[in-house]
Amino acid sequence: MTTAIAQGAETSGDEQPAGERSARRLLRLLPGAVAALVTVAALLAHGTPGRDVALFAAYVALVLTLPGALLWRALTRLRLPVAVDLAAGTAVGYALECFTYMAARAAGQPRLAVLGPALTVVAFAAVPRLRRHWRSGRRPRVPLPHGLAIAAGFCFLVVSSALTVFRGHGLTPPANLGPYVDMPFHLALVGELRHHMPPTIPEVAGQPLSYHWFVYSDMAAASWATGIEPETLLYRLSVLPMLAVFTVLVPAVGHLVTRSWTAGALALAATYLLAPPDPYAWSPGAFAFGPPTPALAWLSPTQTFGAAVFSALAVLVAVLLRDGGRRLLVPVALLLALVAGAKATYLPLLLAGVCLLAAADWLRTRRVDRDLLLLGGLTLATLAFAQFVLFGGAAQGVRVWPLFTAIKMAARWPTRAAIDGLPWAAAGVCAAFLLAWAAIWAGAFGPRRRPGSGPDRALTLFLGVGLASLGVVLLLGQPGLGQLYFLTAARPYLWIVAVAGLVAALRPAPPRLRPVLAVAAGAAGAGVLALVRAAGDPAPPRLDAPGGAGFGWAFVLPFVPLALLTGGLALALALRRVPWRRAALLWLVTGLSVPSAIATVRADLTPAGLRPQEIPAEGVAAMRWLRAHSDPADLVATNAHCRPGARRCDSRHFWISAYAERRVLVESWSYTARNMAALEDINRQPMTGLPFWDAGLLAANDAVFTAPTERDVSALKERYGVCWLVADRGARVRVSPRLDAYAVRRYSDGPVTVYEIV
Repeated sequence: MTTAIAQGAETSGDEQPAGERSARRLLRLLPGAVAALVTVAALLAHGTPGRDVALFAAYVALVLTLPGALLWRALTRLRLPVAVDLAAGTAVGYALECFTYMAARAAGQPRLAVLGPALTVVAFAAVPRLRRHWRSGRRPRVPLPHGLAIAAGFCFLVVSSALTVFRGHGLTPPANLGPYVDMPFHLALVGELRHHMPPTIPEVAGQPLSYHWFVYSDMAAASWATGIEPETLLYRLSVLPMLAVFTVLVPAVGHLVTRSWTAGALALAATYLLAPPDPYAWSPGAFAFGPPTPALAWLSPTQTFGAAVFSALAVLVAVLLRDGGRRLLVPVALLLALVAGAKATYLPLLLAGVCLLAAADWLRTRRVDRDLLLLGGLTLATLAFAQFVLFGGAAQGVRVWPLFTAIKMAARWPTRAAIDGLPWAAAGVCAAFLLAWAAIWAGAFGPRRRPGSGPDRALTLFLGVGLASLGVVLLLGQPGLGQLYFLTAARPYLWIVAVAGLVAALRPAPPRLRPVLAVAAGAAGAGVLALVRAAGDPAPPRLDAPGGAGFGWAFVLPFVPLALLTGGLALALALRRVPWRRAALLWLVTGLSVPSAIATVRADLTPAGLRPQEIPAEGVAAMRWLRAHSDPADLVATNAHCRPGARRCDSRHFWISAYAERRVLVESWSYTARNMAALEDINRQPMTGLPFWDAGLLAANDAVFTAPTERDVSALKERYGVCWLVADRGARVRVSPRLDAYAVRRYSDGPVTVYEIV
């Protein structure tokens, strides 16, 4: 096995007494046991049925982790710590589950999806050559302190999720009637994948689904296999194993390239806690985009799923760049295929990293490694398949728009000035972004251990991933600021690069001085930032004149005292000629971001309240009645298209398709590729406010509710195939009492009535 992991191993201790060996085995289980107990306690405390928790745990263990770990060991033949094997194996298990489910769902037998994992386990038990993969043997181990640190990181994510997501997203009314706007959208896609393959947009019948949908096939497969409600899976369960995979594998990747579990654990912690330094006294915090909150893991399950799968792919890439071995290209191709539909955002970033490394290799040796070329070719082919086959070439509103992100920030925060008057402000914000990013990832400027070696090559590739994400933020635009997900995707790998530089810079210092030096320099950086904020003007800057530079400079100038104070300390260290002055400077600059960690922890552990109610109190029960009494192929029409409470129609209305698990003729159109493509100016046009592109279809749909006639109702069924009507008397489009004369009332409760067209 690799020397990097082997250095973290503990001796087997065959000469130790049996009692001591047993105690060591129990201690090795402690991190996992603590994480499991905290997770179960959080779930039960927030209304998750114990039966569902047990069923889901069994599903993950038997359908995802066990067959996936066996396949991982057979395909990679790597001797990694058992925890890493299980985490990476779970990612492979997701691939086996998703691809098997797609075939089973297309064949009309979704419950048969468990046959793929089951047959895999049987094969590894029956075939003599495969049986050896059941045994862990003498494997390196994650040192107990680092295992506990990783478990603590996972527990932090679980506790924060419970406080910020579980509390605000109950599983029964009224606690589930005011979800975050995108959660019913995700739930509708789970329902779509439960009943249809290939999937389409359920809110507008016939529209292609140009979105990452593999995570919904995972939830659909789990729902069929366990009988757990999709809402429970989405709001409570399915994200948890993805978070576990990510929190184990990011430190493992960090250890592979730095040979330090401490560095790996620090990279994980920094990913979730540290934000770019914010020197503005008037700022509410998190300037230049803070770390991903634990809540984001639930509000964007596609991002979480993609992050988990890509972390397993990153393990393979790190080993491939260090040790070679084309046998790894098979699991690499498998995980790339899963990433394509899980979160294709990662593919162009990985390709950029491959290109940067190839260029560096060529400049250094005048040759490019064949394995690297194969990795790049596989990534490019997968990206092309994802873009032109899986997503039909749809851009989802993403387009080249230099400084769009900076313009958005300048226009909405902290001023409301017109965008046309902010050209210099956008440039200033952009410059501030670059300064803040250079400060938070200052460790990337640290020394490399062995130029051209395997670890160094992996760091170069990860640096390319990070630089590409920063370029996307500055050069591309998307109406929902979707370009920021590129930065979220790259953060862990930028932190691995930065932590590697910080650790390498400490080597000239005596071992006992290293932790003291890191803490002292980091604390000094935090103090410098506190001084600058305290001395700053608490009043937000204003736009002095259209096109003026004053507003833009307001973003850049606060970095000047930061640079002067930091430079002064650096000069003092240089004059003393201490061997560890580079380490002190890098840790000092990184310490500028330390205050953000306190604010981040406080925000992530602040309990959330319920959002304003958007779903009628009787709506969930009515749609579940419709689900139980209709066929998955039945089409529904509704008069509800807009979210309640908005002055203009916000067409992000998803709860009918979400809870009925039926396709709707026209319910909502904001997130369709066609609506995104209709945006001409993403600065001024909100994607939620565009009218529906087919005015005739929408008029025919709404006329059935507002002024029904026998001819109109019959036409809706004969021309469009509508079988059911869902009338919401609280919606903007009114419901005529004459509708009962032309359709059969099947269910009515409160403002929601379900009709059948016979």
